[in-house]
Amino acid sequence: MIFDFQSNRWIRQALPGNRRILGAISLGAMSKYSIAVWLFFVASVAGCVTSGSISATGGAPGGGVSSVGSGGSDGRTGGASGAAGAPGSGGGTGVSGSGGVIGSGGAMGSGGRGSTGGAVGTGGAPGIGGTPGIGGTTGTGGTTGTAGTTGLGGRGGTTGSAGTTGMGGRGGTTGTGGSTVTAGPSGLPTPPGAGGMPKPTGTPGSVTVINWAGFKAAVSYTFDDANSSQISNYAALNGLGVPLTFYLITGKTEASNAIWAQAVKDGHEIANHTKSHTQPGTGADVDAGADFILQKFGVTVYTMAAPFGDVSYVSLASTRYLANRGVNNGQIAPNDNTDPFNLFCFIPATGAAAGAFNSQIDGLRTAGRWKTVLVHGFTGGSDGAYQPVAIGEFTASVNYTKSLGDVWIGTVVDVTAYWRAQKMFLGLTPTTSGSTRTWTWTLPAHFPPGKYLRVKVDGGTLTQGGTTLPWNDRGYYEVALDTKTLTLGP
Repeated sequence: MIFDFQSNRWIRQALPGNRRILGAISLGAMSKYSIAVWLFFVASVAGCVTSGSISATGGAPGGGVSSVGSGGSDGRTGGASGAAGAPGSGGGTGVSGSGGVIGSGGAMGSGGRGSTGGAVGTGGAPGIGGTPGIGGTTGTGGTTGTAGTTGLGGRGGTTGSAGTTGMGGRGGTTGTGGSTVTAGPSGLPTPPGAGGMPKPTGTPGSVTVINWAGFKAAVSYTFDDANSSQISNYAALNGLGVPLTFYLITGKTEASNAIWAQAVKDGHEIANHTKSHTQPGTGADVDAGADFILQKFGVTVYTMAAPFGDVSYVSLASTRYLANRGVNNGQIAPNDNTDPFNLFCFIPATGAAAGAFNSQIDGLRTAGRWKTVLVHGFTGGSDGAYQPVAIGEFTASVNYTKSLGDVWIGTVVDVTAYWRAQKMFLGLTPTTSGSTRTWTWTLPAHFPPGKYLRVKVDGGTLTQGGTTLPWNDRGYYEVALDTKTLTLGP
């Protein structure tokens, strides 16, 4: 549209295609007031069409970081909005609307694109500054429960009837097969029987140690060499809920596997199979194995297993340990003359079925004796274990033993300590003072702390260190061996 000052008229110029002028507006017919309104209208329209109307870039969402002024590339104040939408980074929602304040000449919202400049979450996406839970994530501190799975730690005698340190099911009141529940301060398993036996009231006389802590027989399941098939099947072994003994060759890479630290926590015995598994043995190699176990797992070793059952280890073990396990099959009776540094054991044939193990247990029950069982590894592994057996057959045999309810399943150190202490006590001669009798003893060398004997009397009161021992209605008193003295009075 063009204004012709000669004719005092606005004329619309023809468009391409030689179209004719479509109309004209005469200023002469307008009043001065009408002309002013018309001019204002035209100026407004022109302002919308010019670059000032391209102000959409002014509030560009750029995170709401104050992209100001670019709303009107021609500098018009109407497009200078958008700065108001800057606060997206702080609160994320932006202050919509203020970015699009209608400038004196600006089309509404064009300068700051309304809420676009403060696009929700662009600059202040929730959680950037204060992501909930990063500092307050809970759960890791509350993942207890492992303490409830230890129990085997009760072997040290620290658990009471409440099973405060419990051995996974053995240290509390939940043992399986009746052979793994502790009763009293000793941590020894509860023997079979319903209880309810009255305290004896006869004339005080002798003190008799009860064989195998009140069980008919005893067995210790042992594993040599730290083989990988033992590691891969540890969950199944630990799931049996009975204490086991693992003899590690500490020079092997597998000896550093984290599973052995877990076995300690679960209450199993970790013991020495030397560093190099050589024959004949040397003191240095034996000591290297014990040092590794102490440094790696914090465990003091009390028993070992002779590599190949070599007799050279008998003398080496006798000056270092409470016991050494050999490889010859046999049975051990209470108070017999079996050499504690060449204990008998049963080694199953390759692929032996559960029945082969069960027959050994049946023989122990008949004779009222103890032996160890030795398994090197399980079929299906790649560790080259000597005479491996199927894990299912082995676990079935242990479950059979548990089901009997009258066989003590204990670690080598626990059963050996009881067996040797019983024999020691049998050889004591008490001193007599009036109507009281007192037994005093010295424990065998390398004897572990926290061990007990179960004894019975015809009547009277048993005391240790001036403290009266409580009667257990399953038919015994528990005597702390660390006290090294026991008195029987009226």
